[in-house]
Amino acid sequence: MRRIAVPDFHGKPQNYIAELDVTTEELESLWGPRDISMDDLGPWFTFAFSLDSGFLAALVREVENAPTPGYILTVIGQKELQGILEDFLTESGFAPDRVLRRGFE
Repeated sequence: MRRIAVPDFHGKPQNYIAELDVTTEELESLWGPRDISMDDLGPWFTFAFSLDSGFLAALVREVENAPTPGYILTVIGQKELQGILEDFLTESGFAPDRVLRRGFE
C-alpha cells in the first residue's frame, strides 16, 4: 500500500466500506500530513492510498461537524467489499477491532 495524492483518488464506483477507530494524529504519525479534499458537503481530511491489489482507498473525515469519531474508509473500484476491507486492514496494519461499523452489512 502506498500513499497517493488526493487528485489521484478518482473513478467510479466509490463505495463506503467502513468506519475505523483512528485519529488524525495517529494517521499523520504513520503517513504524514493530512490532505484536504472537497465535495458538496465541504472540506474533508483525507489520506488516500493505492492498495497492492490496484484498488484506490481513502480514509476521510469531515473537517467540521463530523457526525462520528474516527474515519470513513472508502474505495474506488469493483470487488467484493469484504475483501477490500480485509486487504486494507492487512496492508495498513490496523487490527480488525478498529472497525467501528461496516458499510456493506
